[in-house]
Amino acid sequence: MVTASEIQGMVQVPGVVVLPFSPRHMDSIVTNPVDRRIFESLPDLRQRLEAVSQQRCAWTLNYRYEAALVMGMEYKYPTNYEAWIVPSDVALKHGTLLSRGARRFFDKIGERLNLRRMQIVVNVNHEPAIRWAEFLRFNREGLMSNYGPEGDDYYMYARTY
Repeated sequence: MVTASEIQGMVQVPGVVVLPFSPRHMDSIVTNPVDRRIFESLPDLRQRLEAVSQQRCAWTLNYRYEAALVMGMEYKYPTNYEAWIVPSDVALKHGTLLSRGARRFFDKIGERLNLRRMQIVVNVNHEPAIRWAEFLRFNREGLMSNYGPEGDDYYMYARTY
C-alpha cells in the first residue's frame, strides 16, 4: 500500500503534512451541506470509519496544522481503485493550492500502483465537487440513479492510466 510519506511526496504542497487516517480526524473536518446530509444518512458511520482506518488506505492531510481533508482509496482489484475525498473549510480556503496537490497525486498514483483505472462517484447536486472532479482530470462515464445512502443520484467518474 501507499504510505503517508509517499502521499506527501506526491502532493508536494508546502505546509501539508500527511498522516494515516484516524476516525477522530473526521471531528476536525467541517463538511459542506451535501456531505453533511450524506453522513447523517449513515447510522453506522463510526463503524465504517473504523474499518477504513484498519485497512490503512486512507490519510488525513493537514495544512498549516489544520485538517484540510481526508481521503482514501478502496481496492477493487489489482488495477482498479475507487478514491474518495472529504474536504474541510480549510481546503476550500486554500483551494487552488490543495487542488493542484490533489491533481499531482492522481497524476502519480496510477504509475505507483500500476493502475489502469481510478474511479470516483460524485453527487449530481454538488456542483463544486463536479467541477473539482473534472479539474482532477476525471471523465464522467454515467449516471447512477438512487446510488447514495441519502437516495440521490451520482455520477461515475474515472481516470484511466
